[in-house]
Amino acid sequence: MIATGMPKTPVTRSETSREISLDHGLLFRSAPSLMLVLEPSPAFRILDASDAYLRASRCSRDSIVGKPFFDVFPETVEGPRATGAQSLKAALERVLATHKADSLNTPVVDANGEMRFLIHRVDSLEMELLRASRERDEALRQLKSANEEVEAFARATAEDLRGPMRAIDGFIRLFQQMRKGPALDEGVRRLLGRVTAKLGQMEGVVDDLLELARVGQATLVRGRVDITRLAREAADEWGAREPERRVQFEIAPHLEAWADRDLVALALENLIANAWMYTATREEARIEVGVRTIVGQAVFYVRDNGVGFDMAKADRLFVPFARMHEDGAVQGHGIGLACVKRVVQRHGGEVWAEAVPGEGACFHFTLNGAHGAR
Repeated sequence: MIATGMPKTPVTRSETSREISLDHGLLFRSAPSLMLVLEPSPAFRILDASDAYLRASRCSRDSIVGKPFFDVFPETVEGPRATGAQSLKAALERVLATHKADSLNTPVVDANGEMRFLIHRVDSLEMELLRASRERDEALRQLKSANEEVEAFARATAEDLRGPMRAIDGFIRLFQQMRKGPALDEGVRRLLGRVTAKLGQMEGVVDDLLELARVGQATLVRGRVDITRLAREAADEWGAREPERRVQFEIAPHLEAWADRDLVALALENLIANAWMYTATREEARIEVGVRTIVGQAVFYVRDNGVGFDMAKADRLFVPFARMHEDGAVQGHGIGLACVKRVVQRHGGEVWAEAVPGEGACFHFTLNGAHGAR
C-alpha cells in the first residue's frame, strides 16, 4: 500500500505543552466566573483577569494587569471596613502563608510545592463595593475639577477687580485733595467717605477670594498641630481688633491634630471670625473651642451664643455670597466658611453646623488623622 499526502510531522513535548498552556489561558479568560490571577507576594500584583470580571468591573485588562490588587481595590478615606479591603487582605495573606484555599482564594502550586499563582474569585458583594468605590472616585474627580474651575474663576475675578478698585480709590483721594476747604461741603465729604468704605469692603472680598483660591492650590504638609494655641492666637487677634467688646473664650487645653498647620490655622481663624461676627449683638458673648469623640473619631467644634440661623438654610452655609440673614442683621459674604470647607475637604474630613435662631450655633469638623485632646 502506497501512502499518499505529506507525512505528519511529529509533535514535540514542548509544543504540546505550549498549546496546552495557551488553551489554559483561553479557558481562564473565557470562564463565566469573576476571577483574577494574583502574584503570590505581599503586593498581590494582578497577572490576569477573566473577561467576565472585566465586563462587570467596566475596566480593561491593560488598566489593571501589573498593578497591586489593593491599588485596584483600595481602602477608602472612610477606613478599611468601608470596602472590606482589610478582611480581604487578611484572607489573602492567610492563604499565602498556609497554602490552603478558602472560599474565595485558591493557591496554584507547581510540582515542587511552590506557589505559582493565587486565583481570587470575586463575589457579588466585593464587586458591588468595588463599583461604589469607583463611582465615589469618579465623583471626587469631578468635584476636584469643579473646585479647580471655581478657584481659577475666583483668582481671575479677584485679580481683575483689584486694579479698577485701586484706580477708583486713587481718584477719590485726588478729588479730596483738589477740593479741600469750604468748597467741599459736609455732604460731599460723607458721600466720599462712604464710597471709600465700600471700596475697603470690596478689597476685603477680593482678598478672601484669593485666599479661597490659594487653599485649593496649597501643598498639604501634615505634622503635629497645636489646635489650642492656634485658637488662642485667633481669639487674641479679634480681642485686639475690637477691645471694647466683652467676649468670653473657652478654649479646651491640649487639642492636637495631625494636619497642615497653615490650613488649619486659616480654618480656625475663619470659624472664630464667624462666631465673633454672629455674637456682635450680645452683651455677654461666649465662644467655645473644644473636641469630642464620636465613634472613635475626634470631632472639633467652635460654639457661640450668637444669633444663630435657620437650619432650613444650612445647605447655604458654605456657599460663597449666600446670605443666611436677609434682614442684614449679620454682615458677611460667606467666603470664610467656604475656605473652612475646602480646608477640611483637603484633609479628607467633614464639616457641618447646628444652630437655633436666637440661641447660637456650633460648627463641627473632622480632620482625617486628628488626635483630639492628648
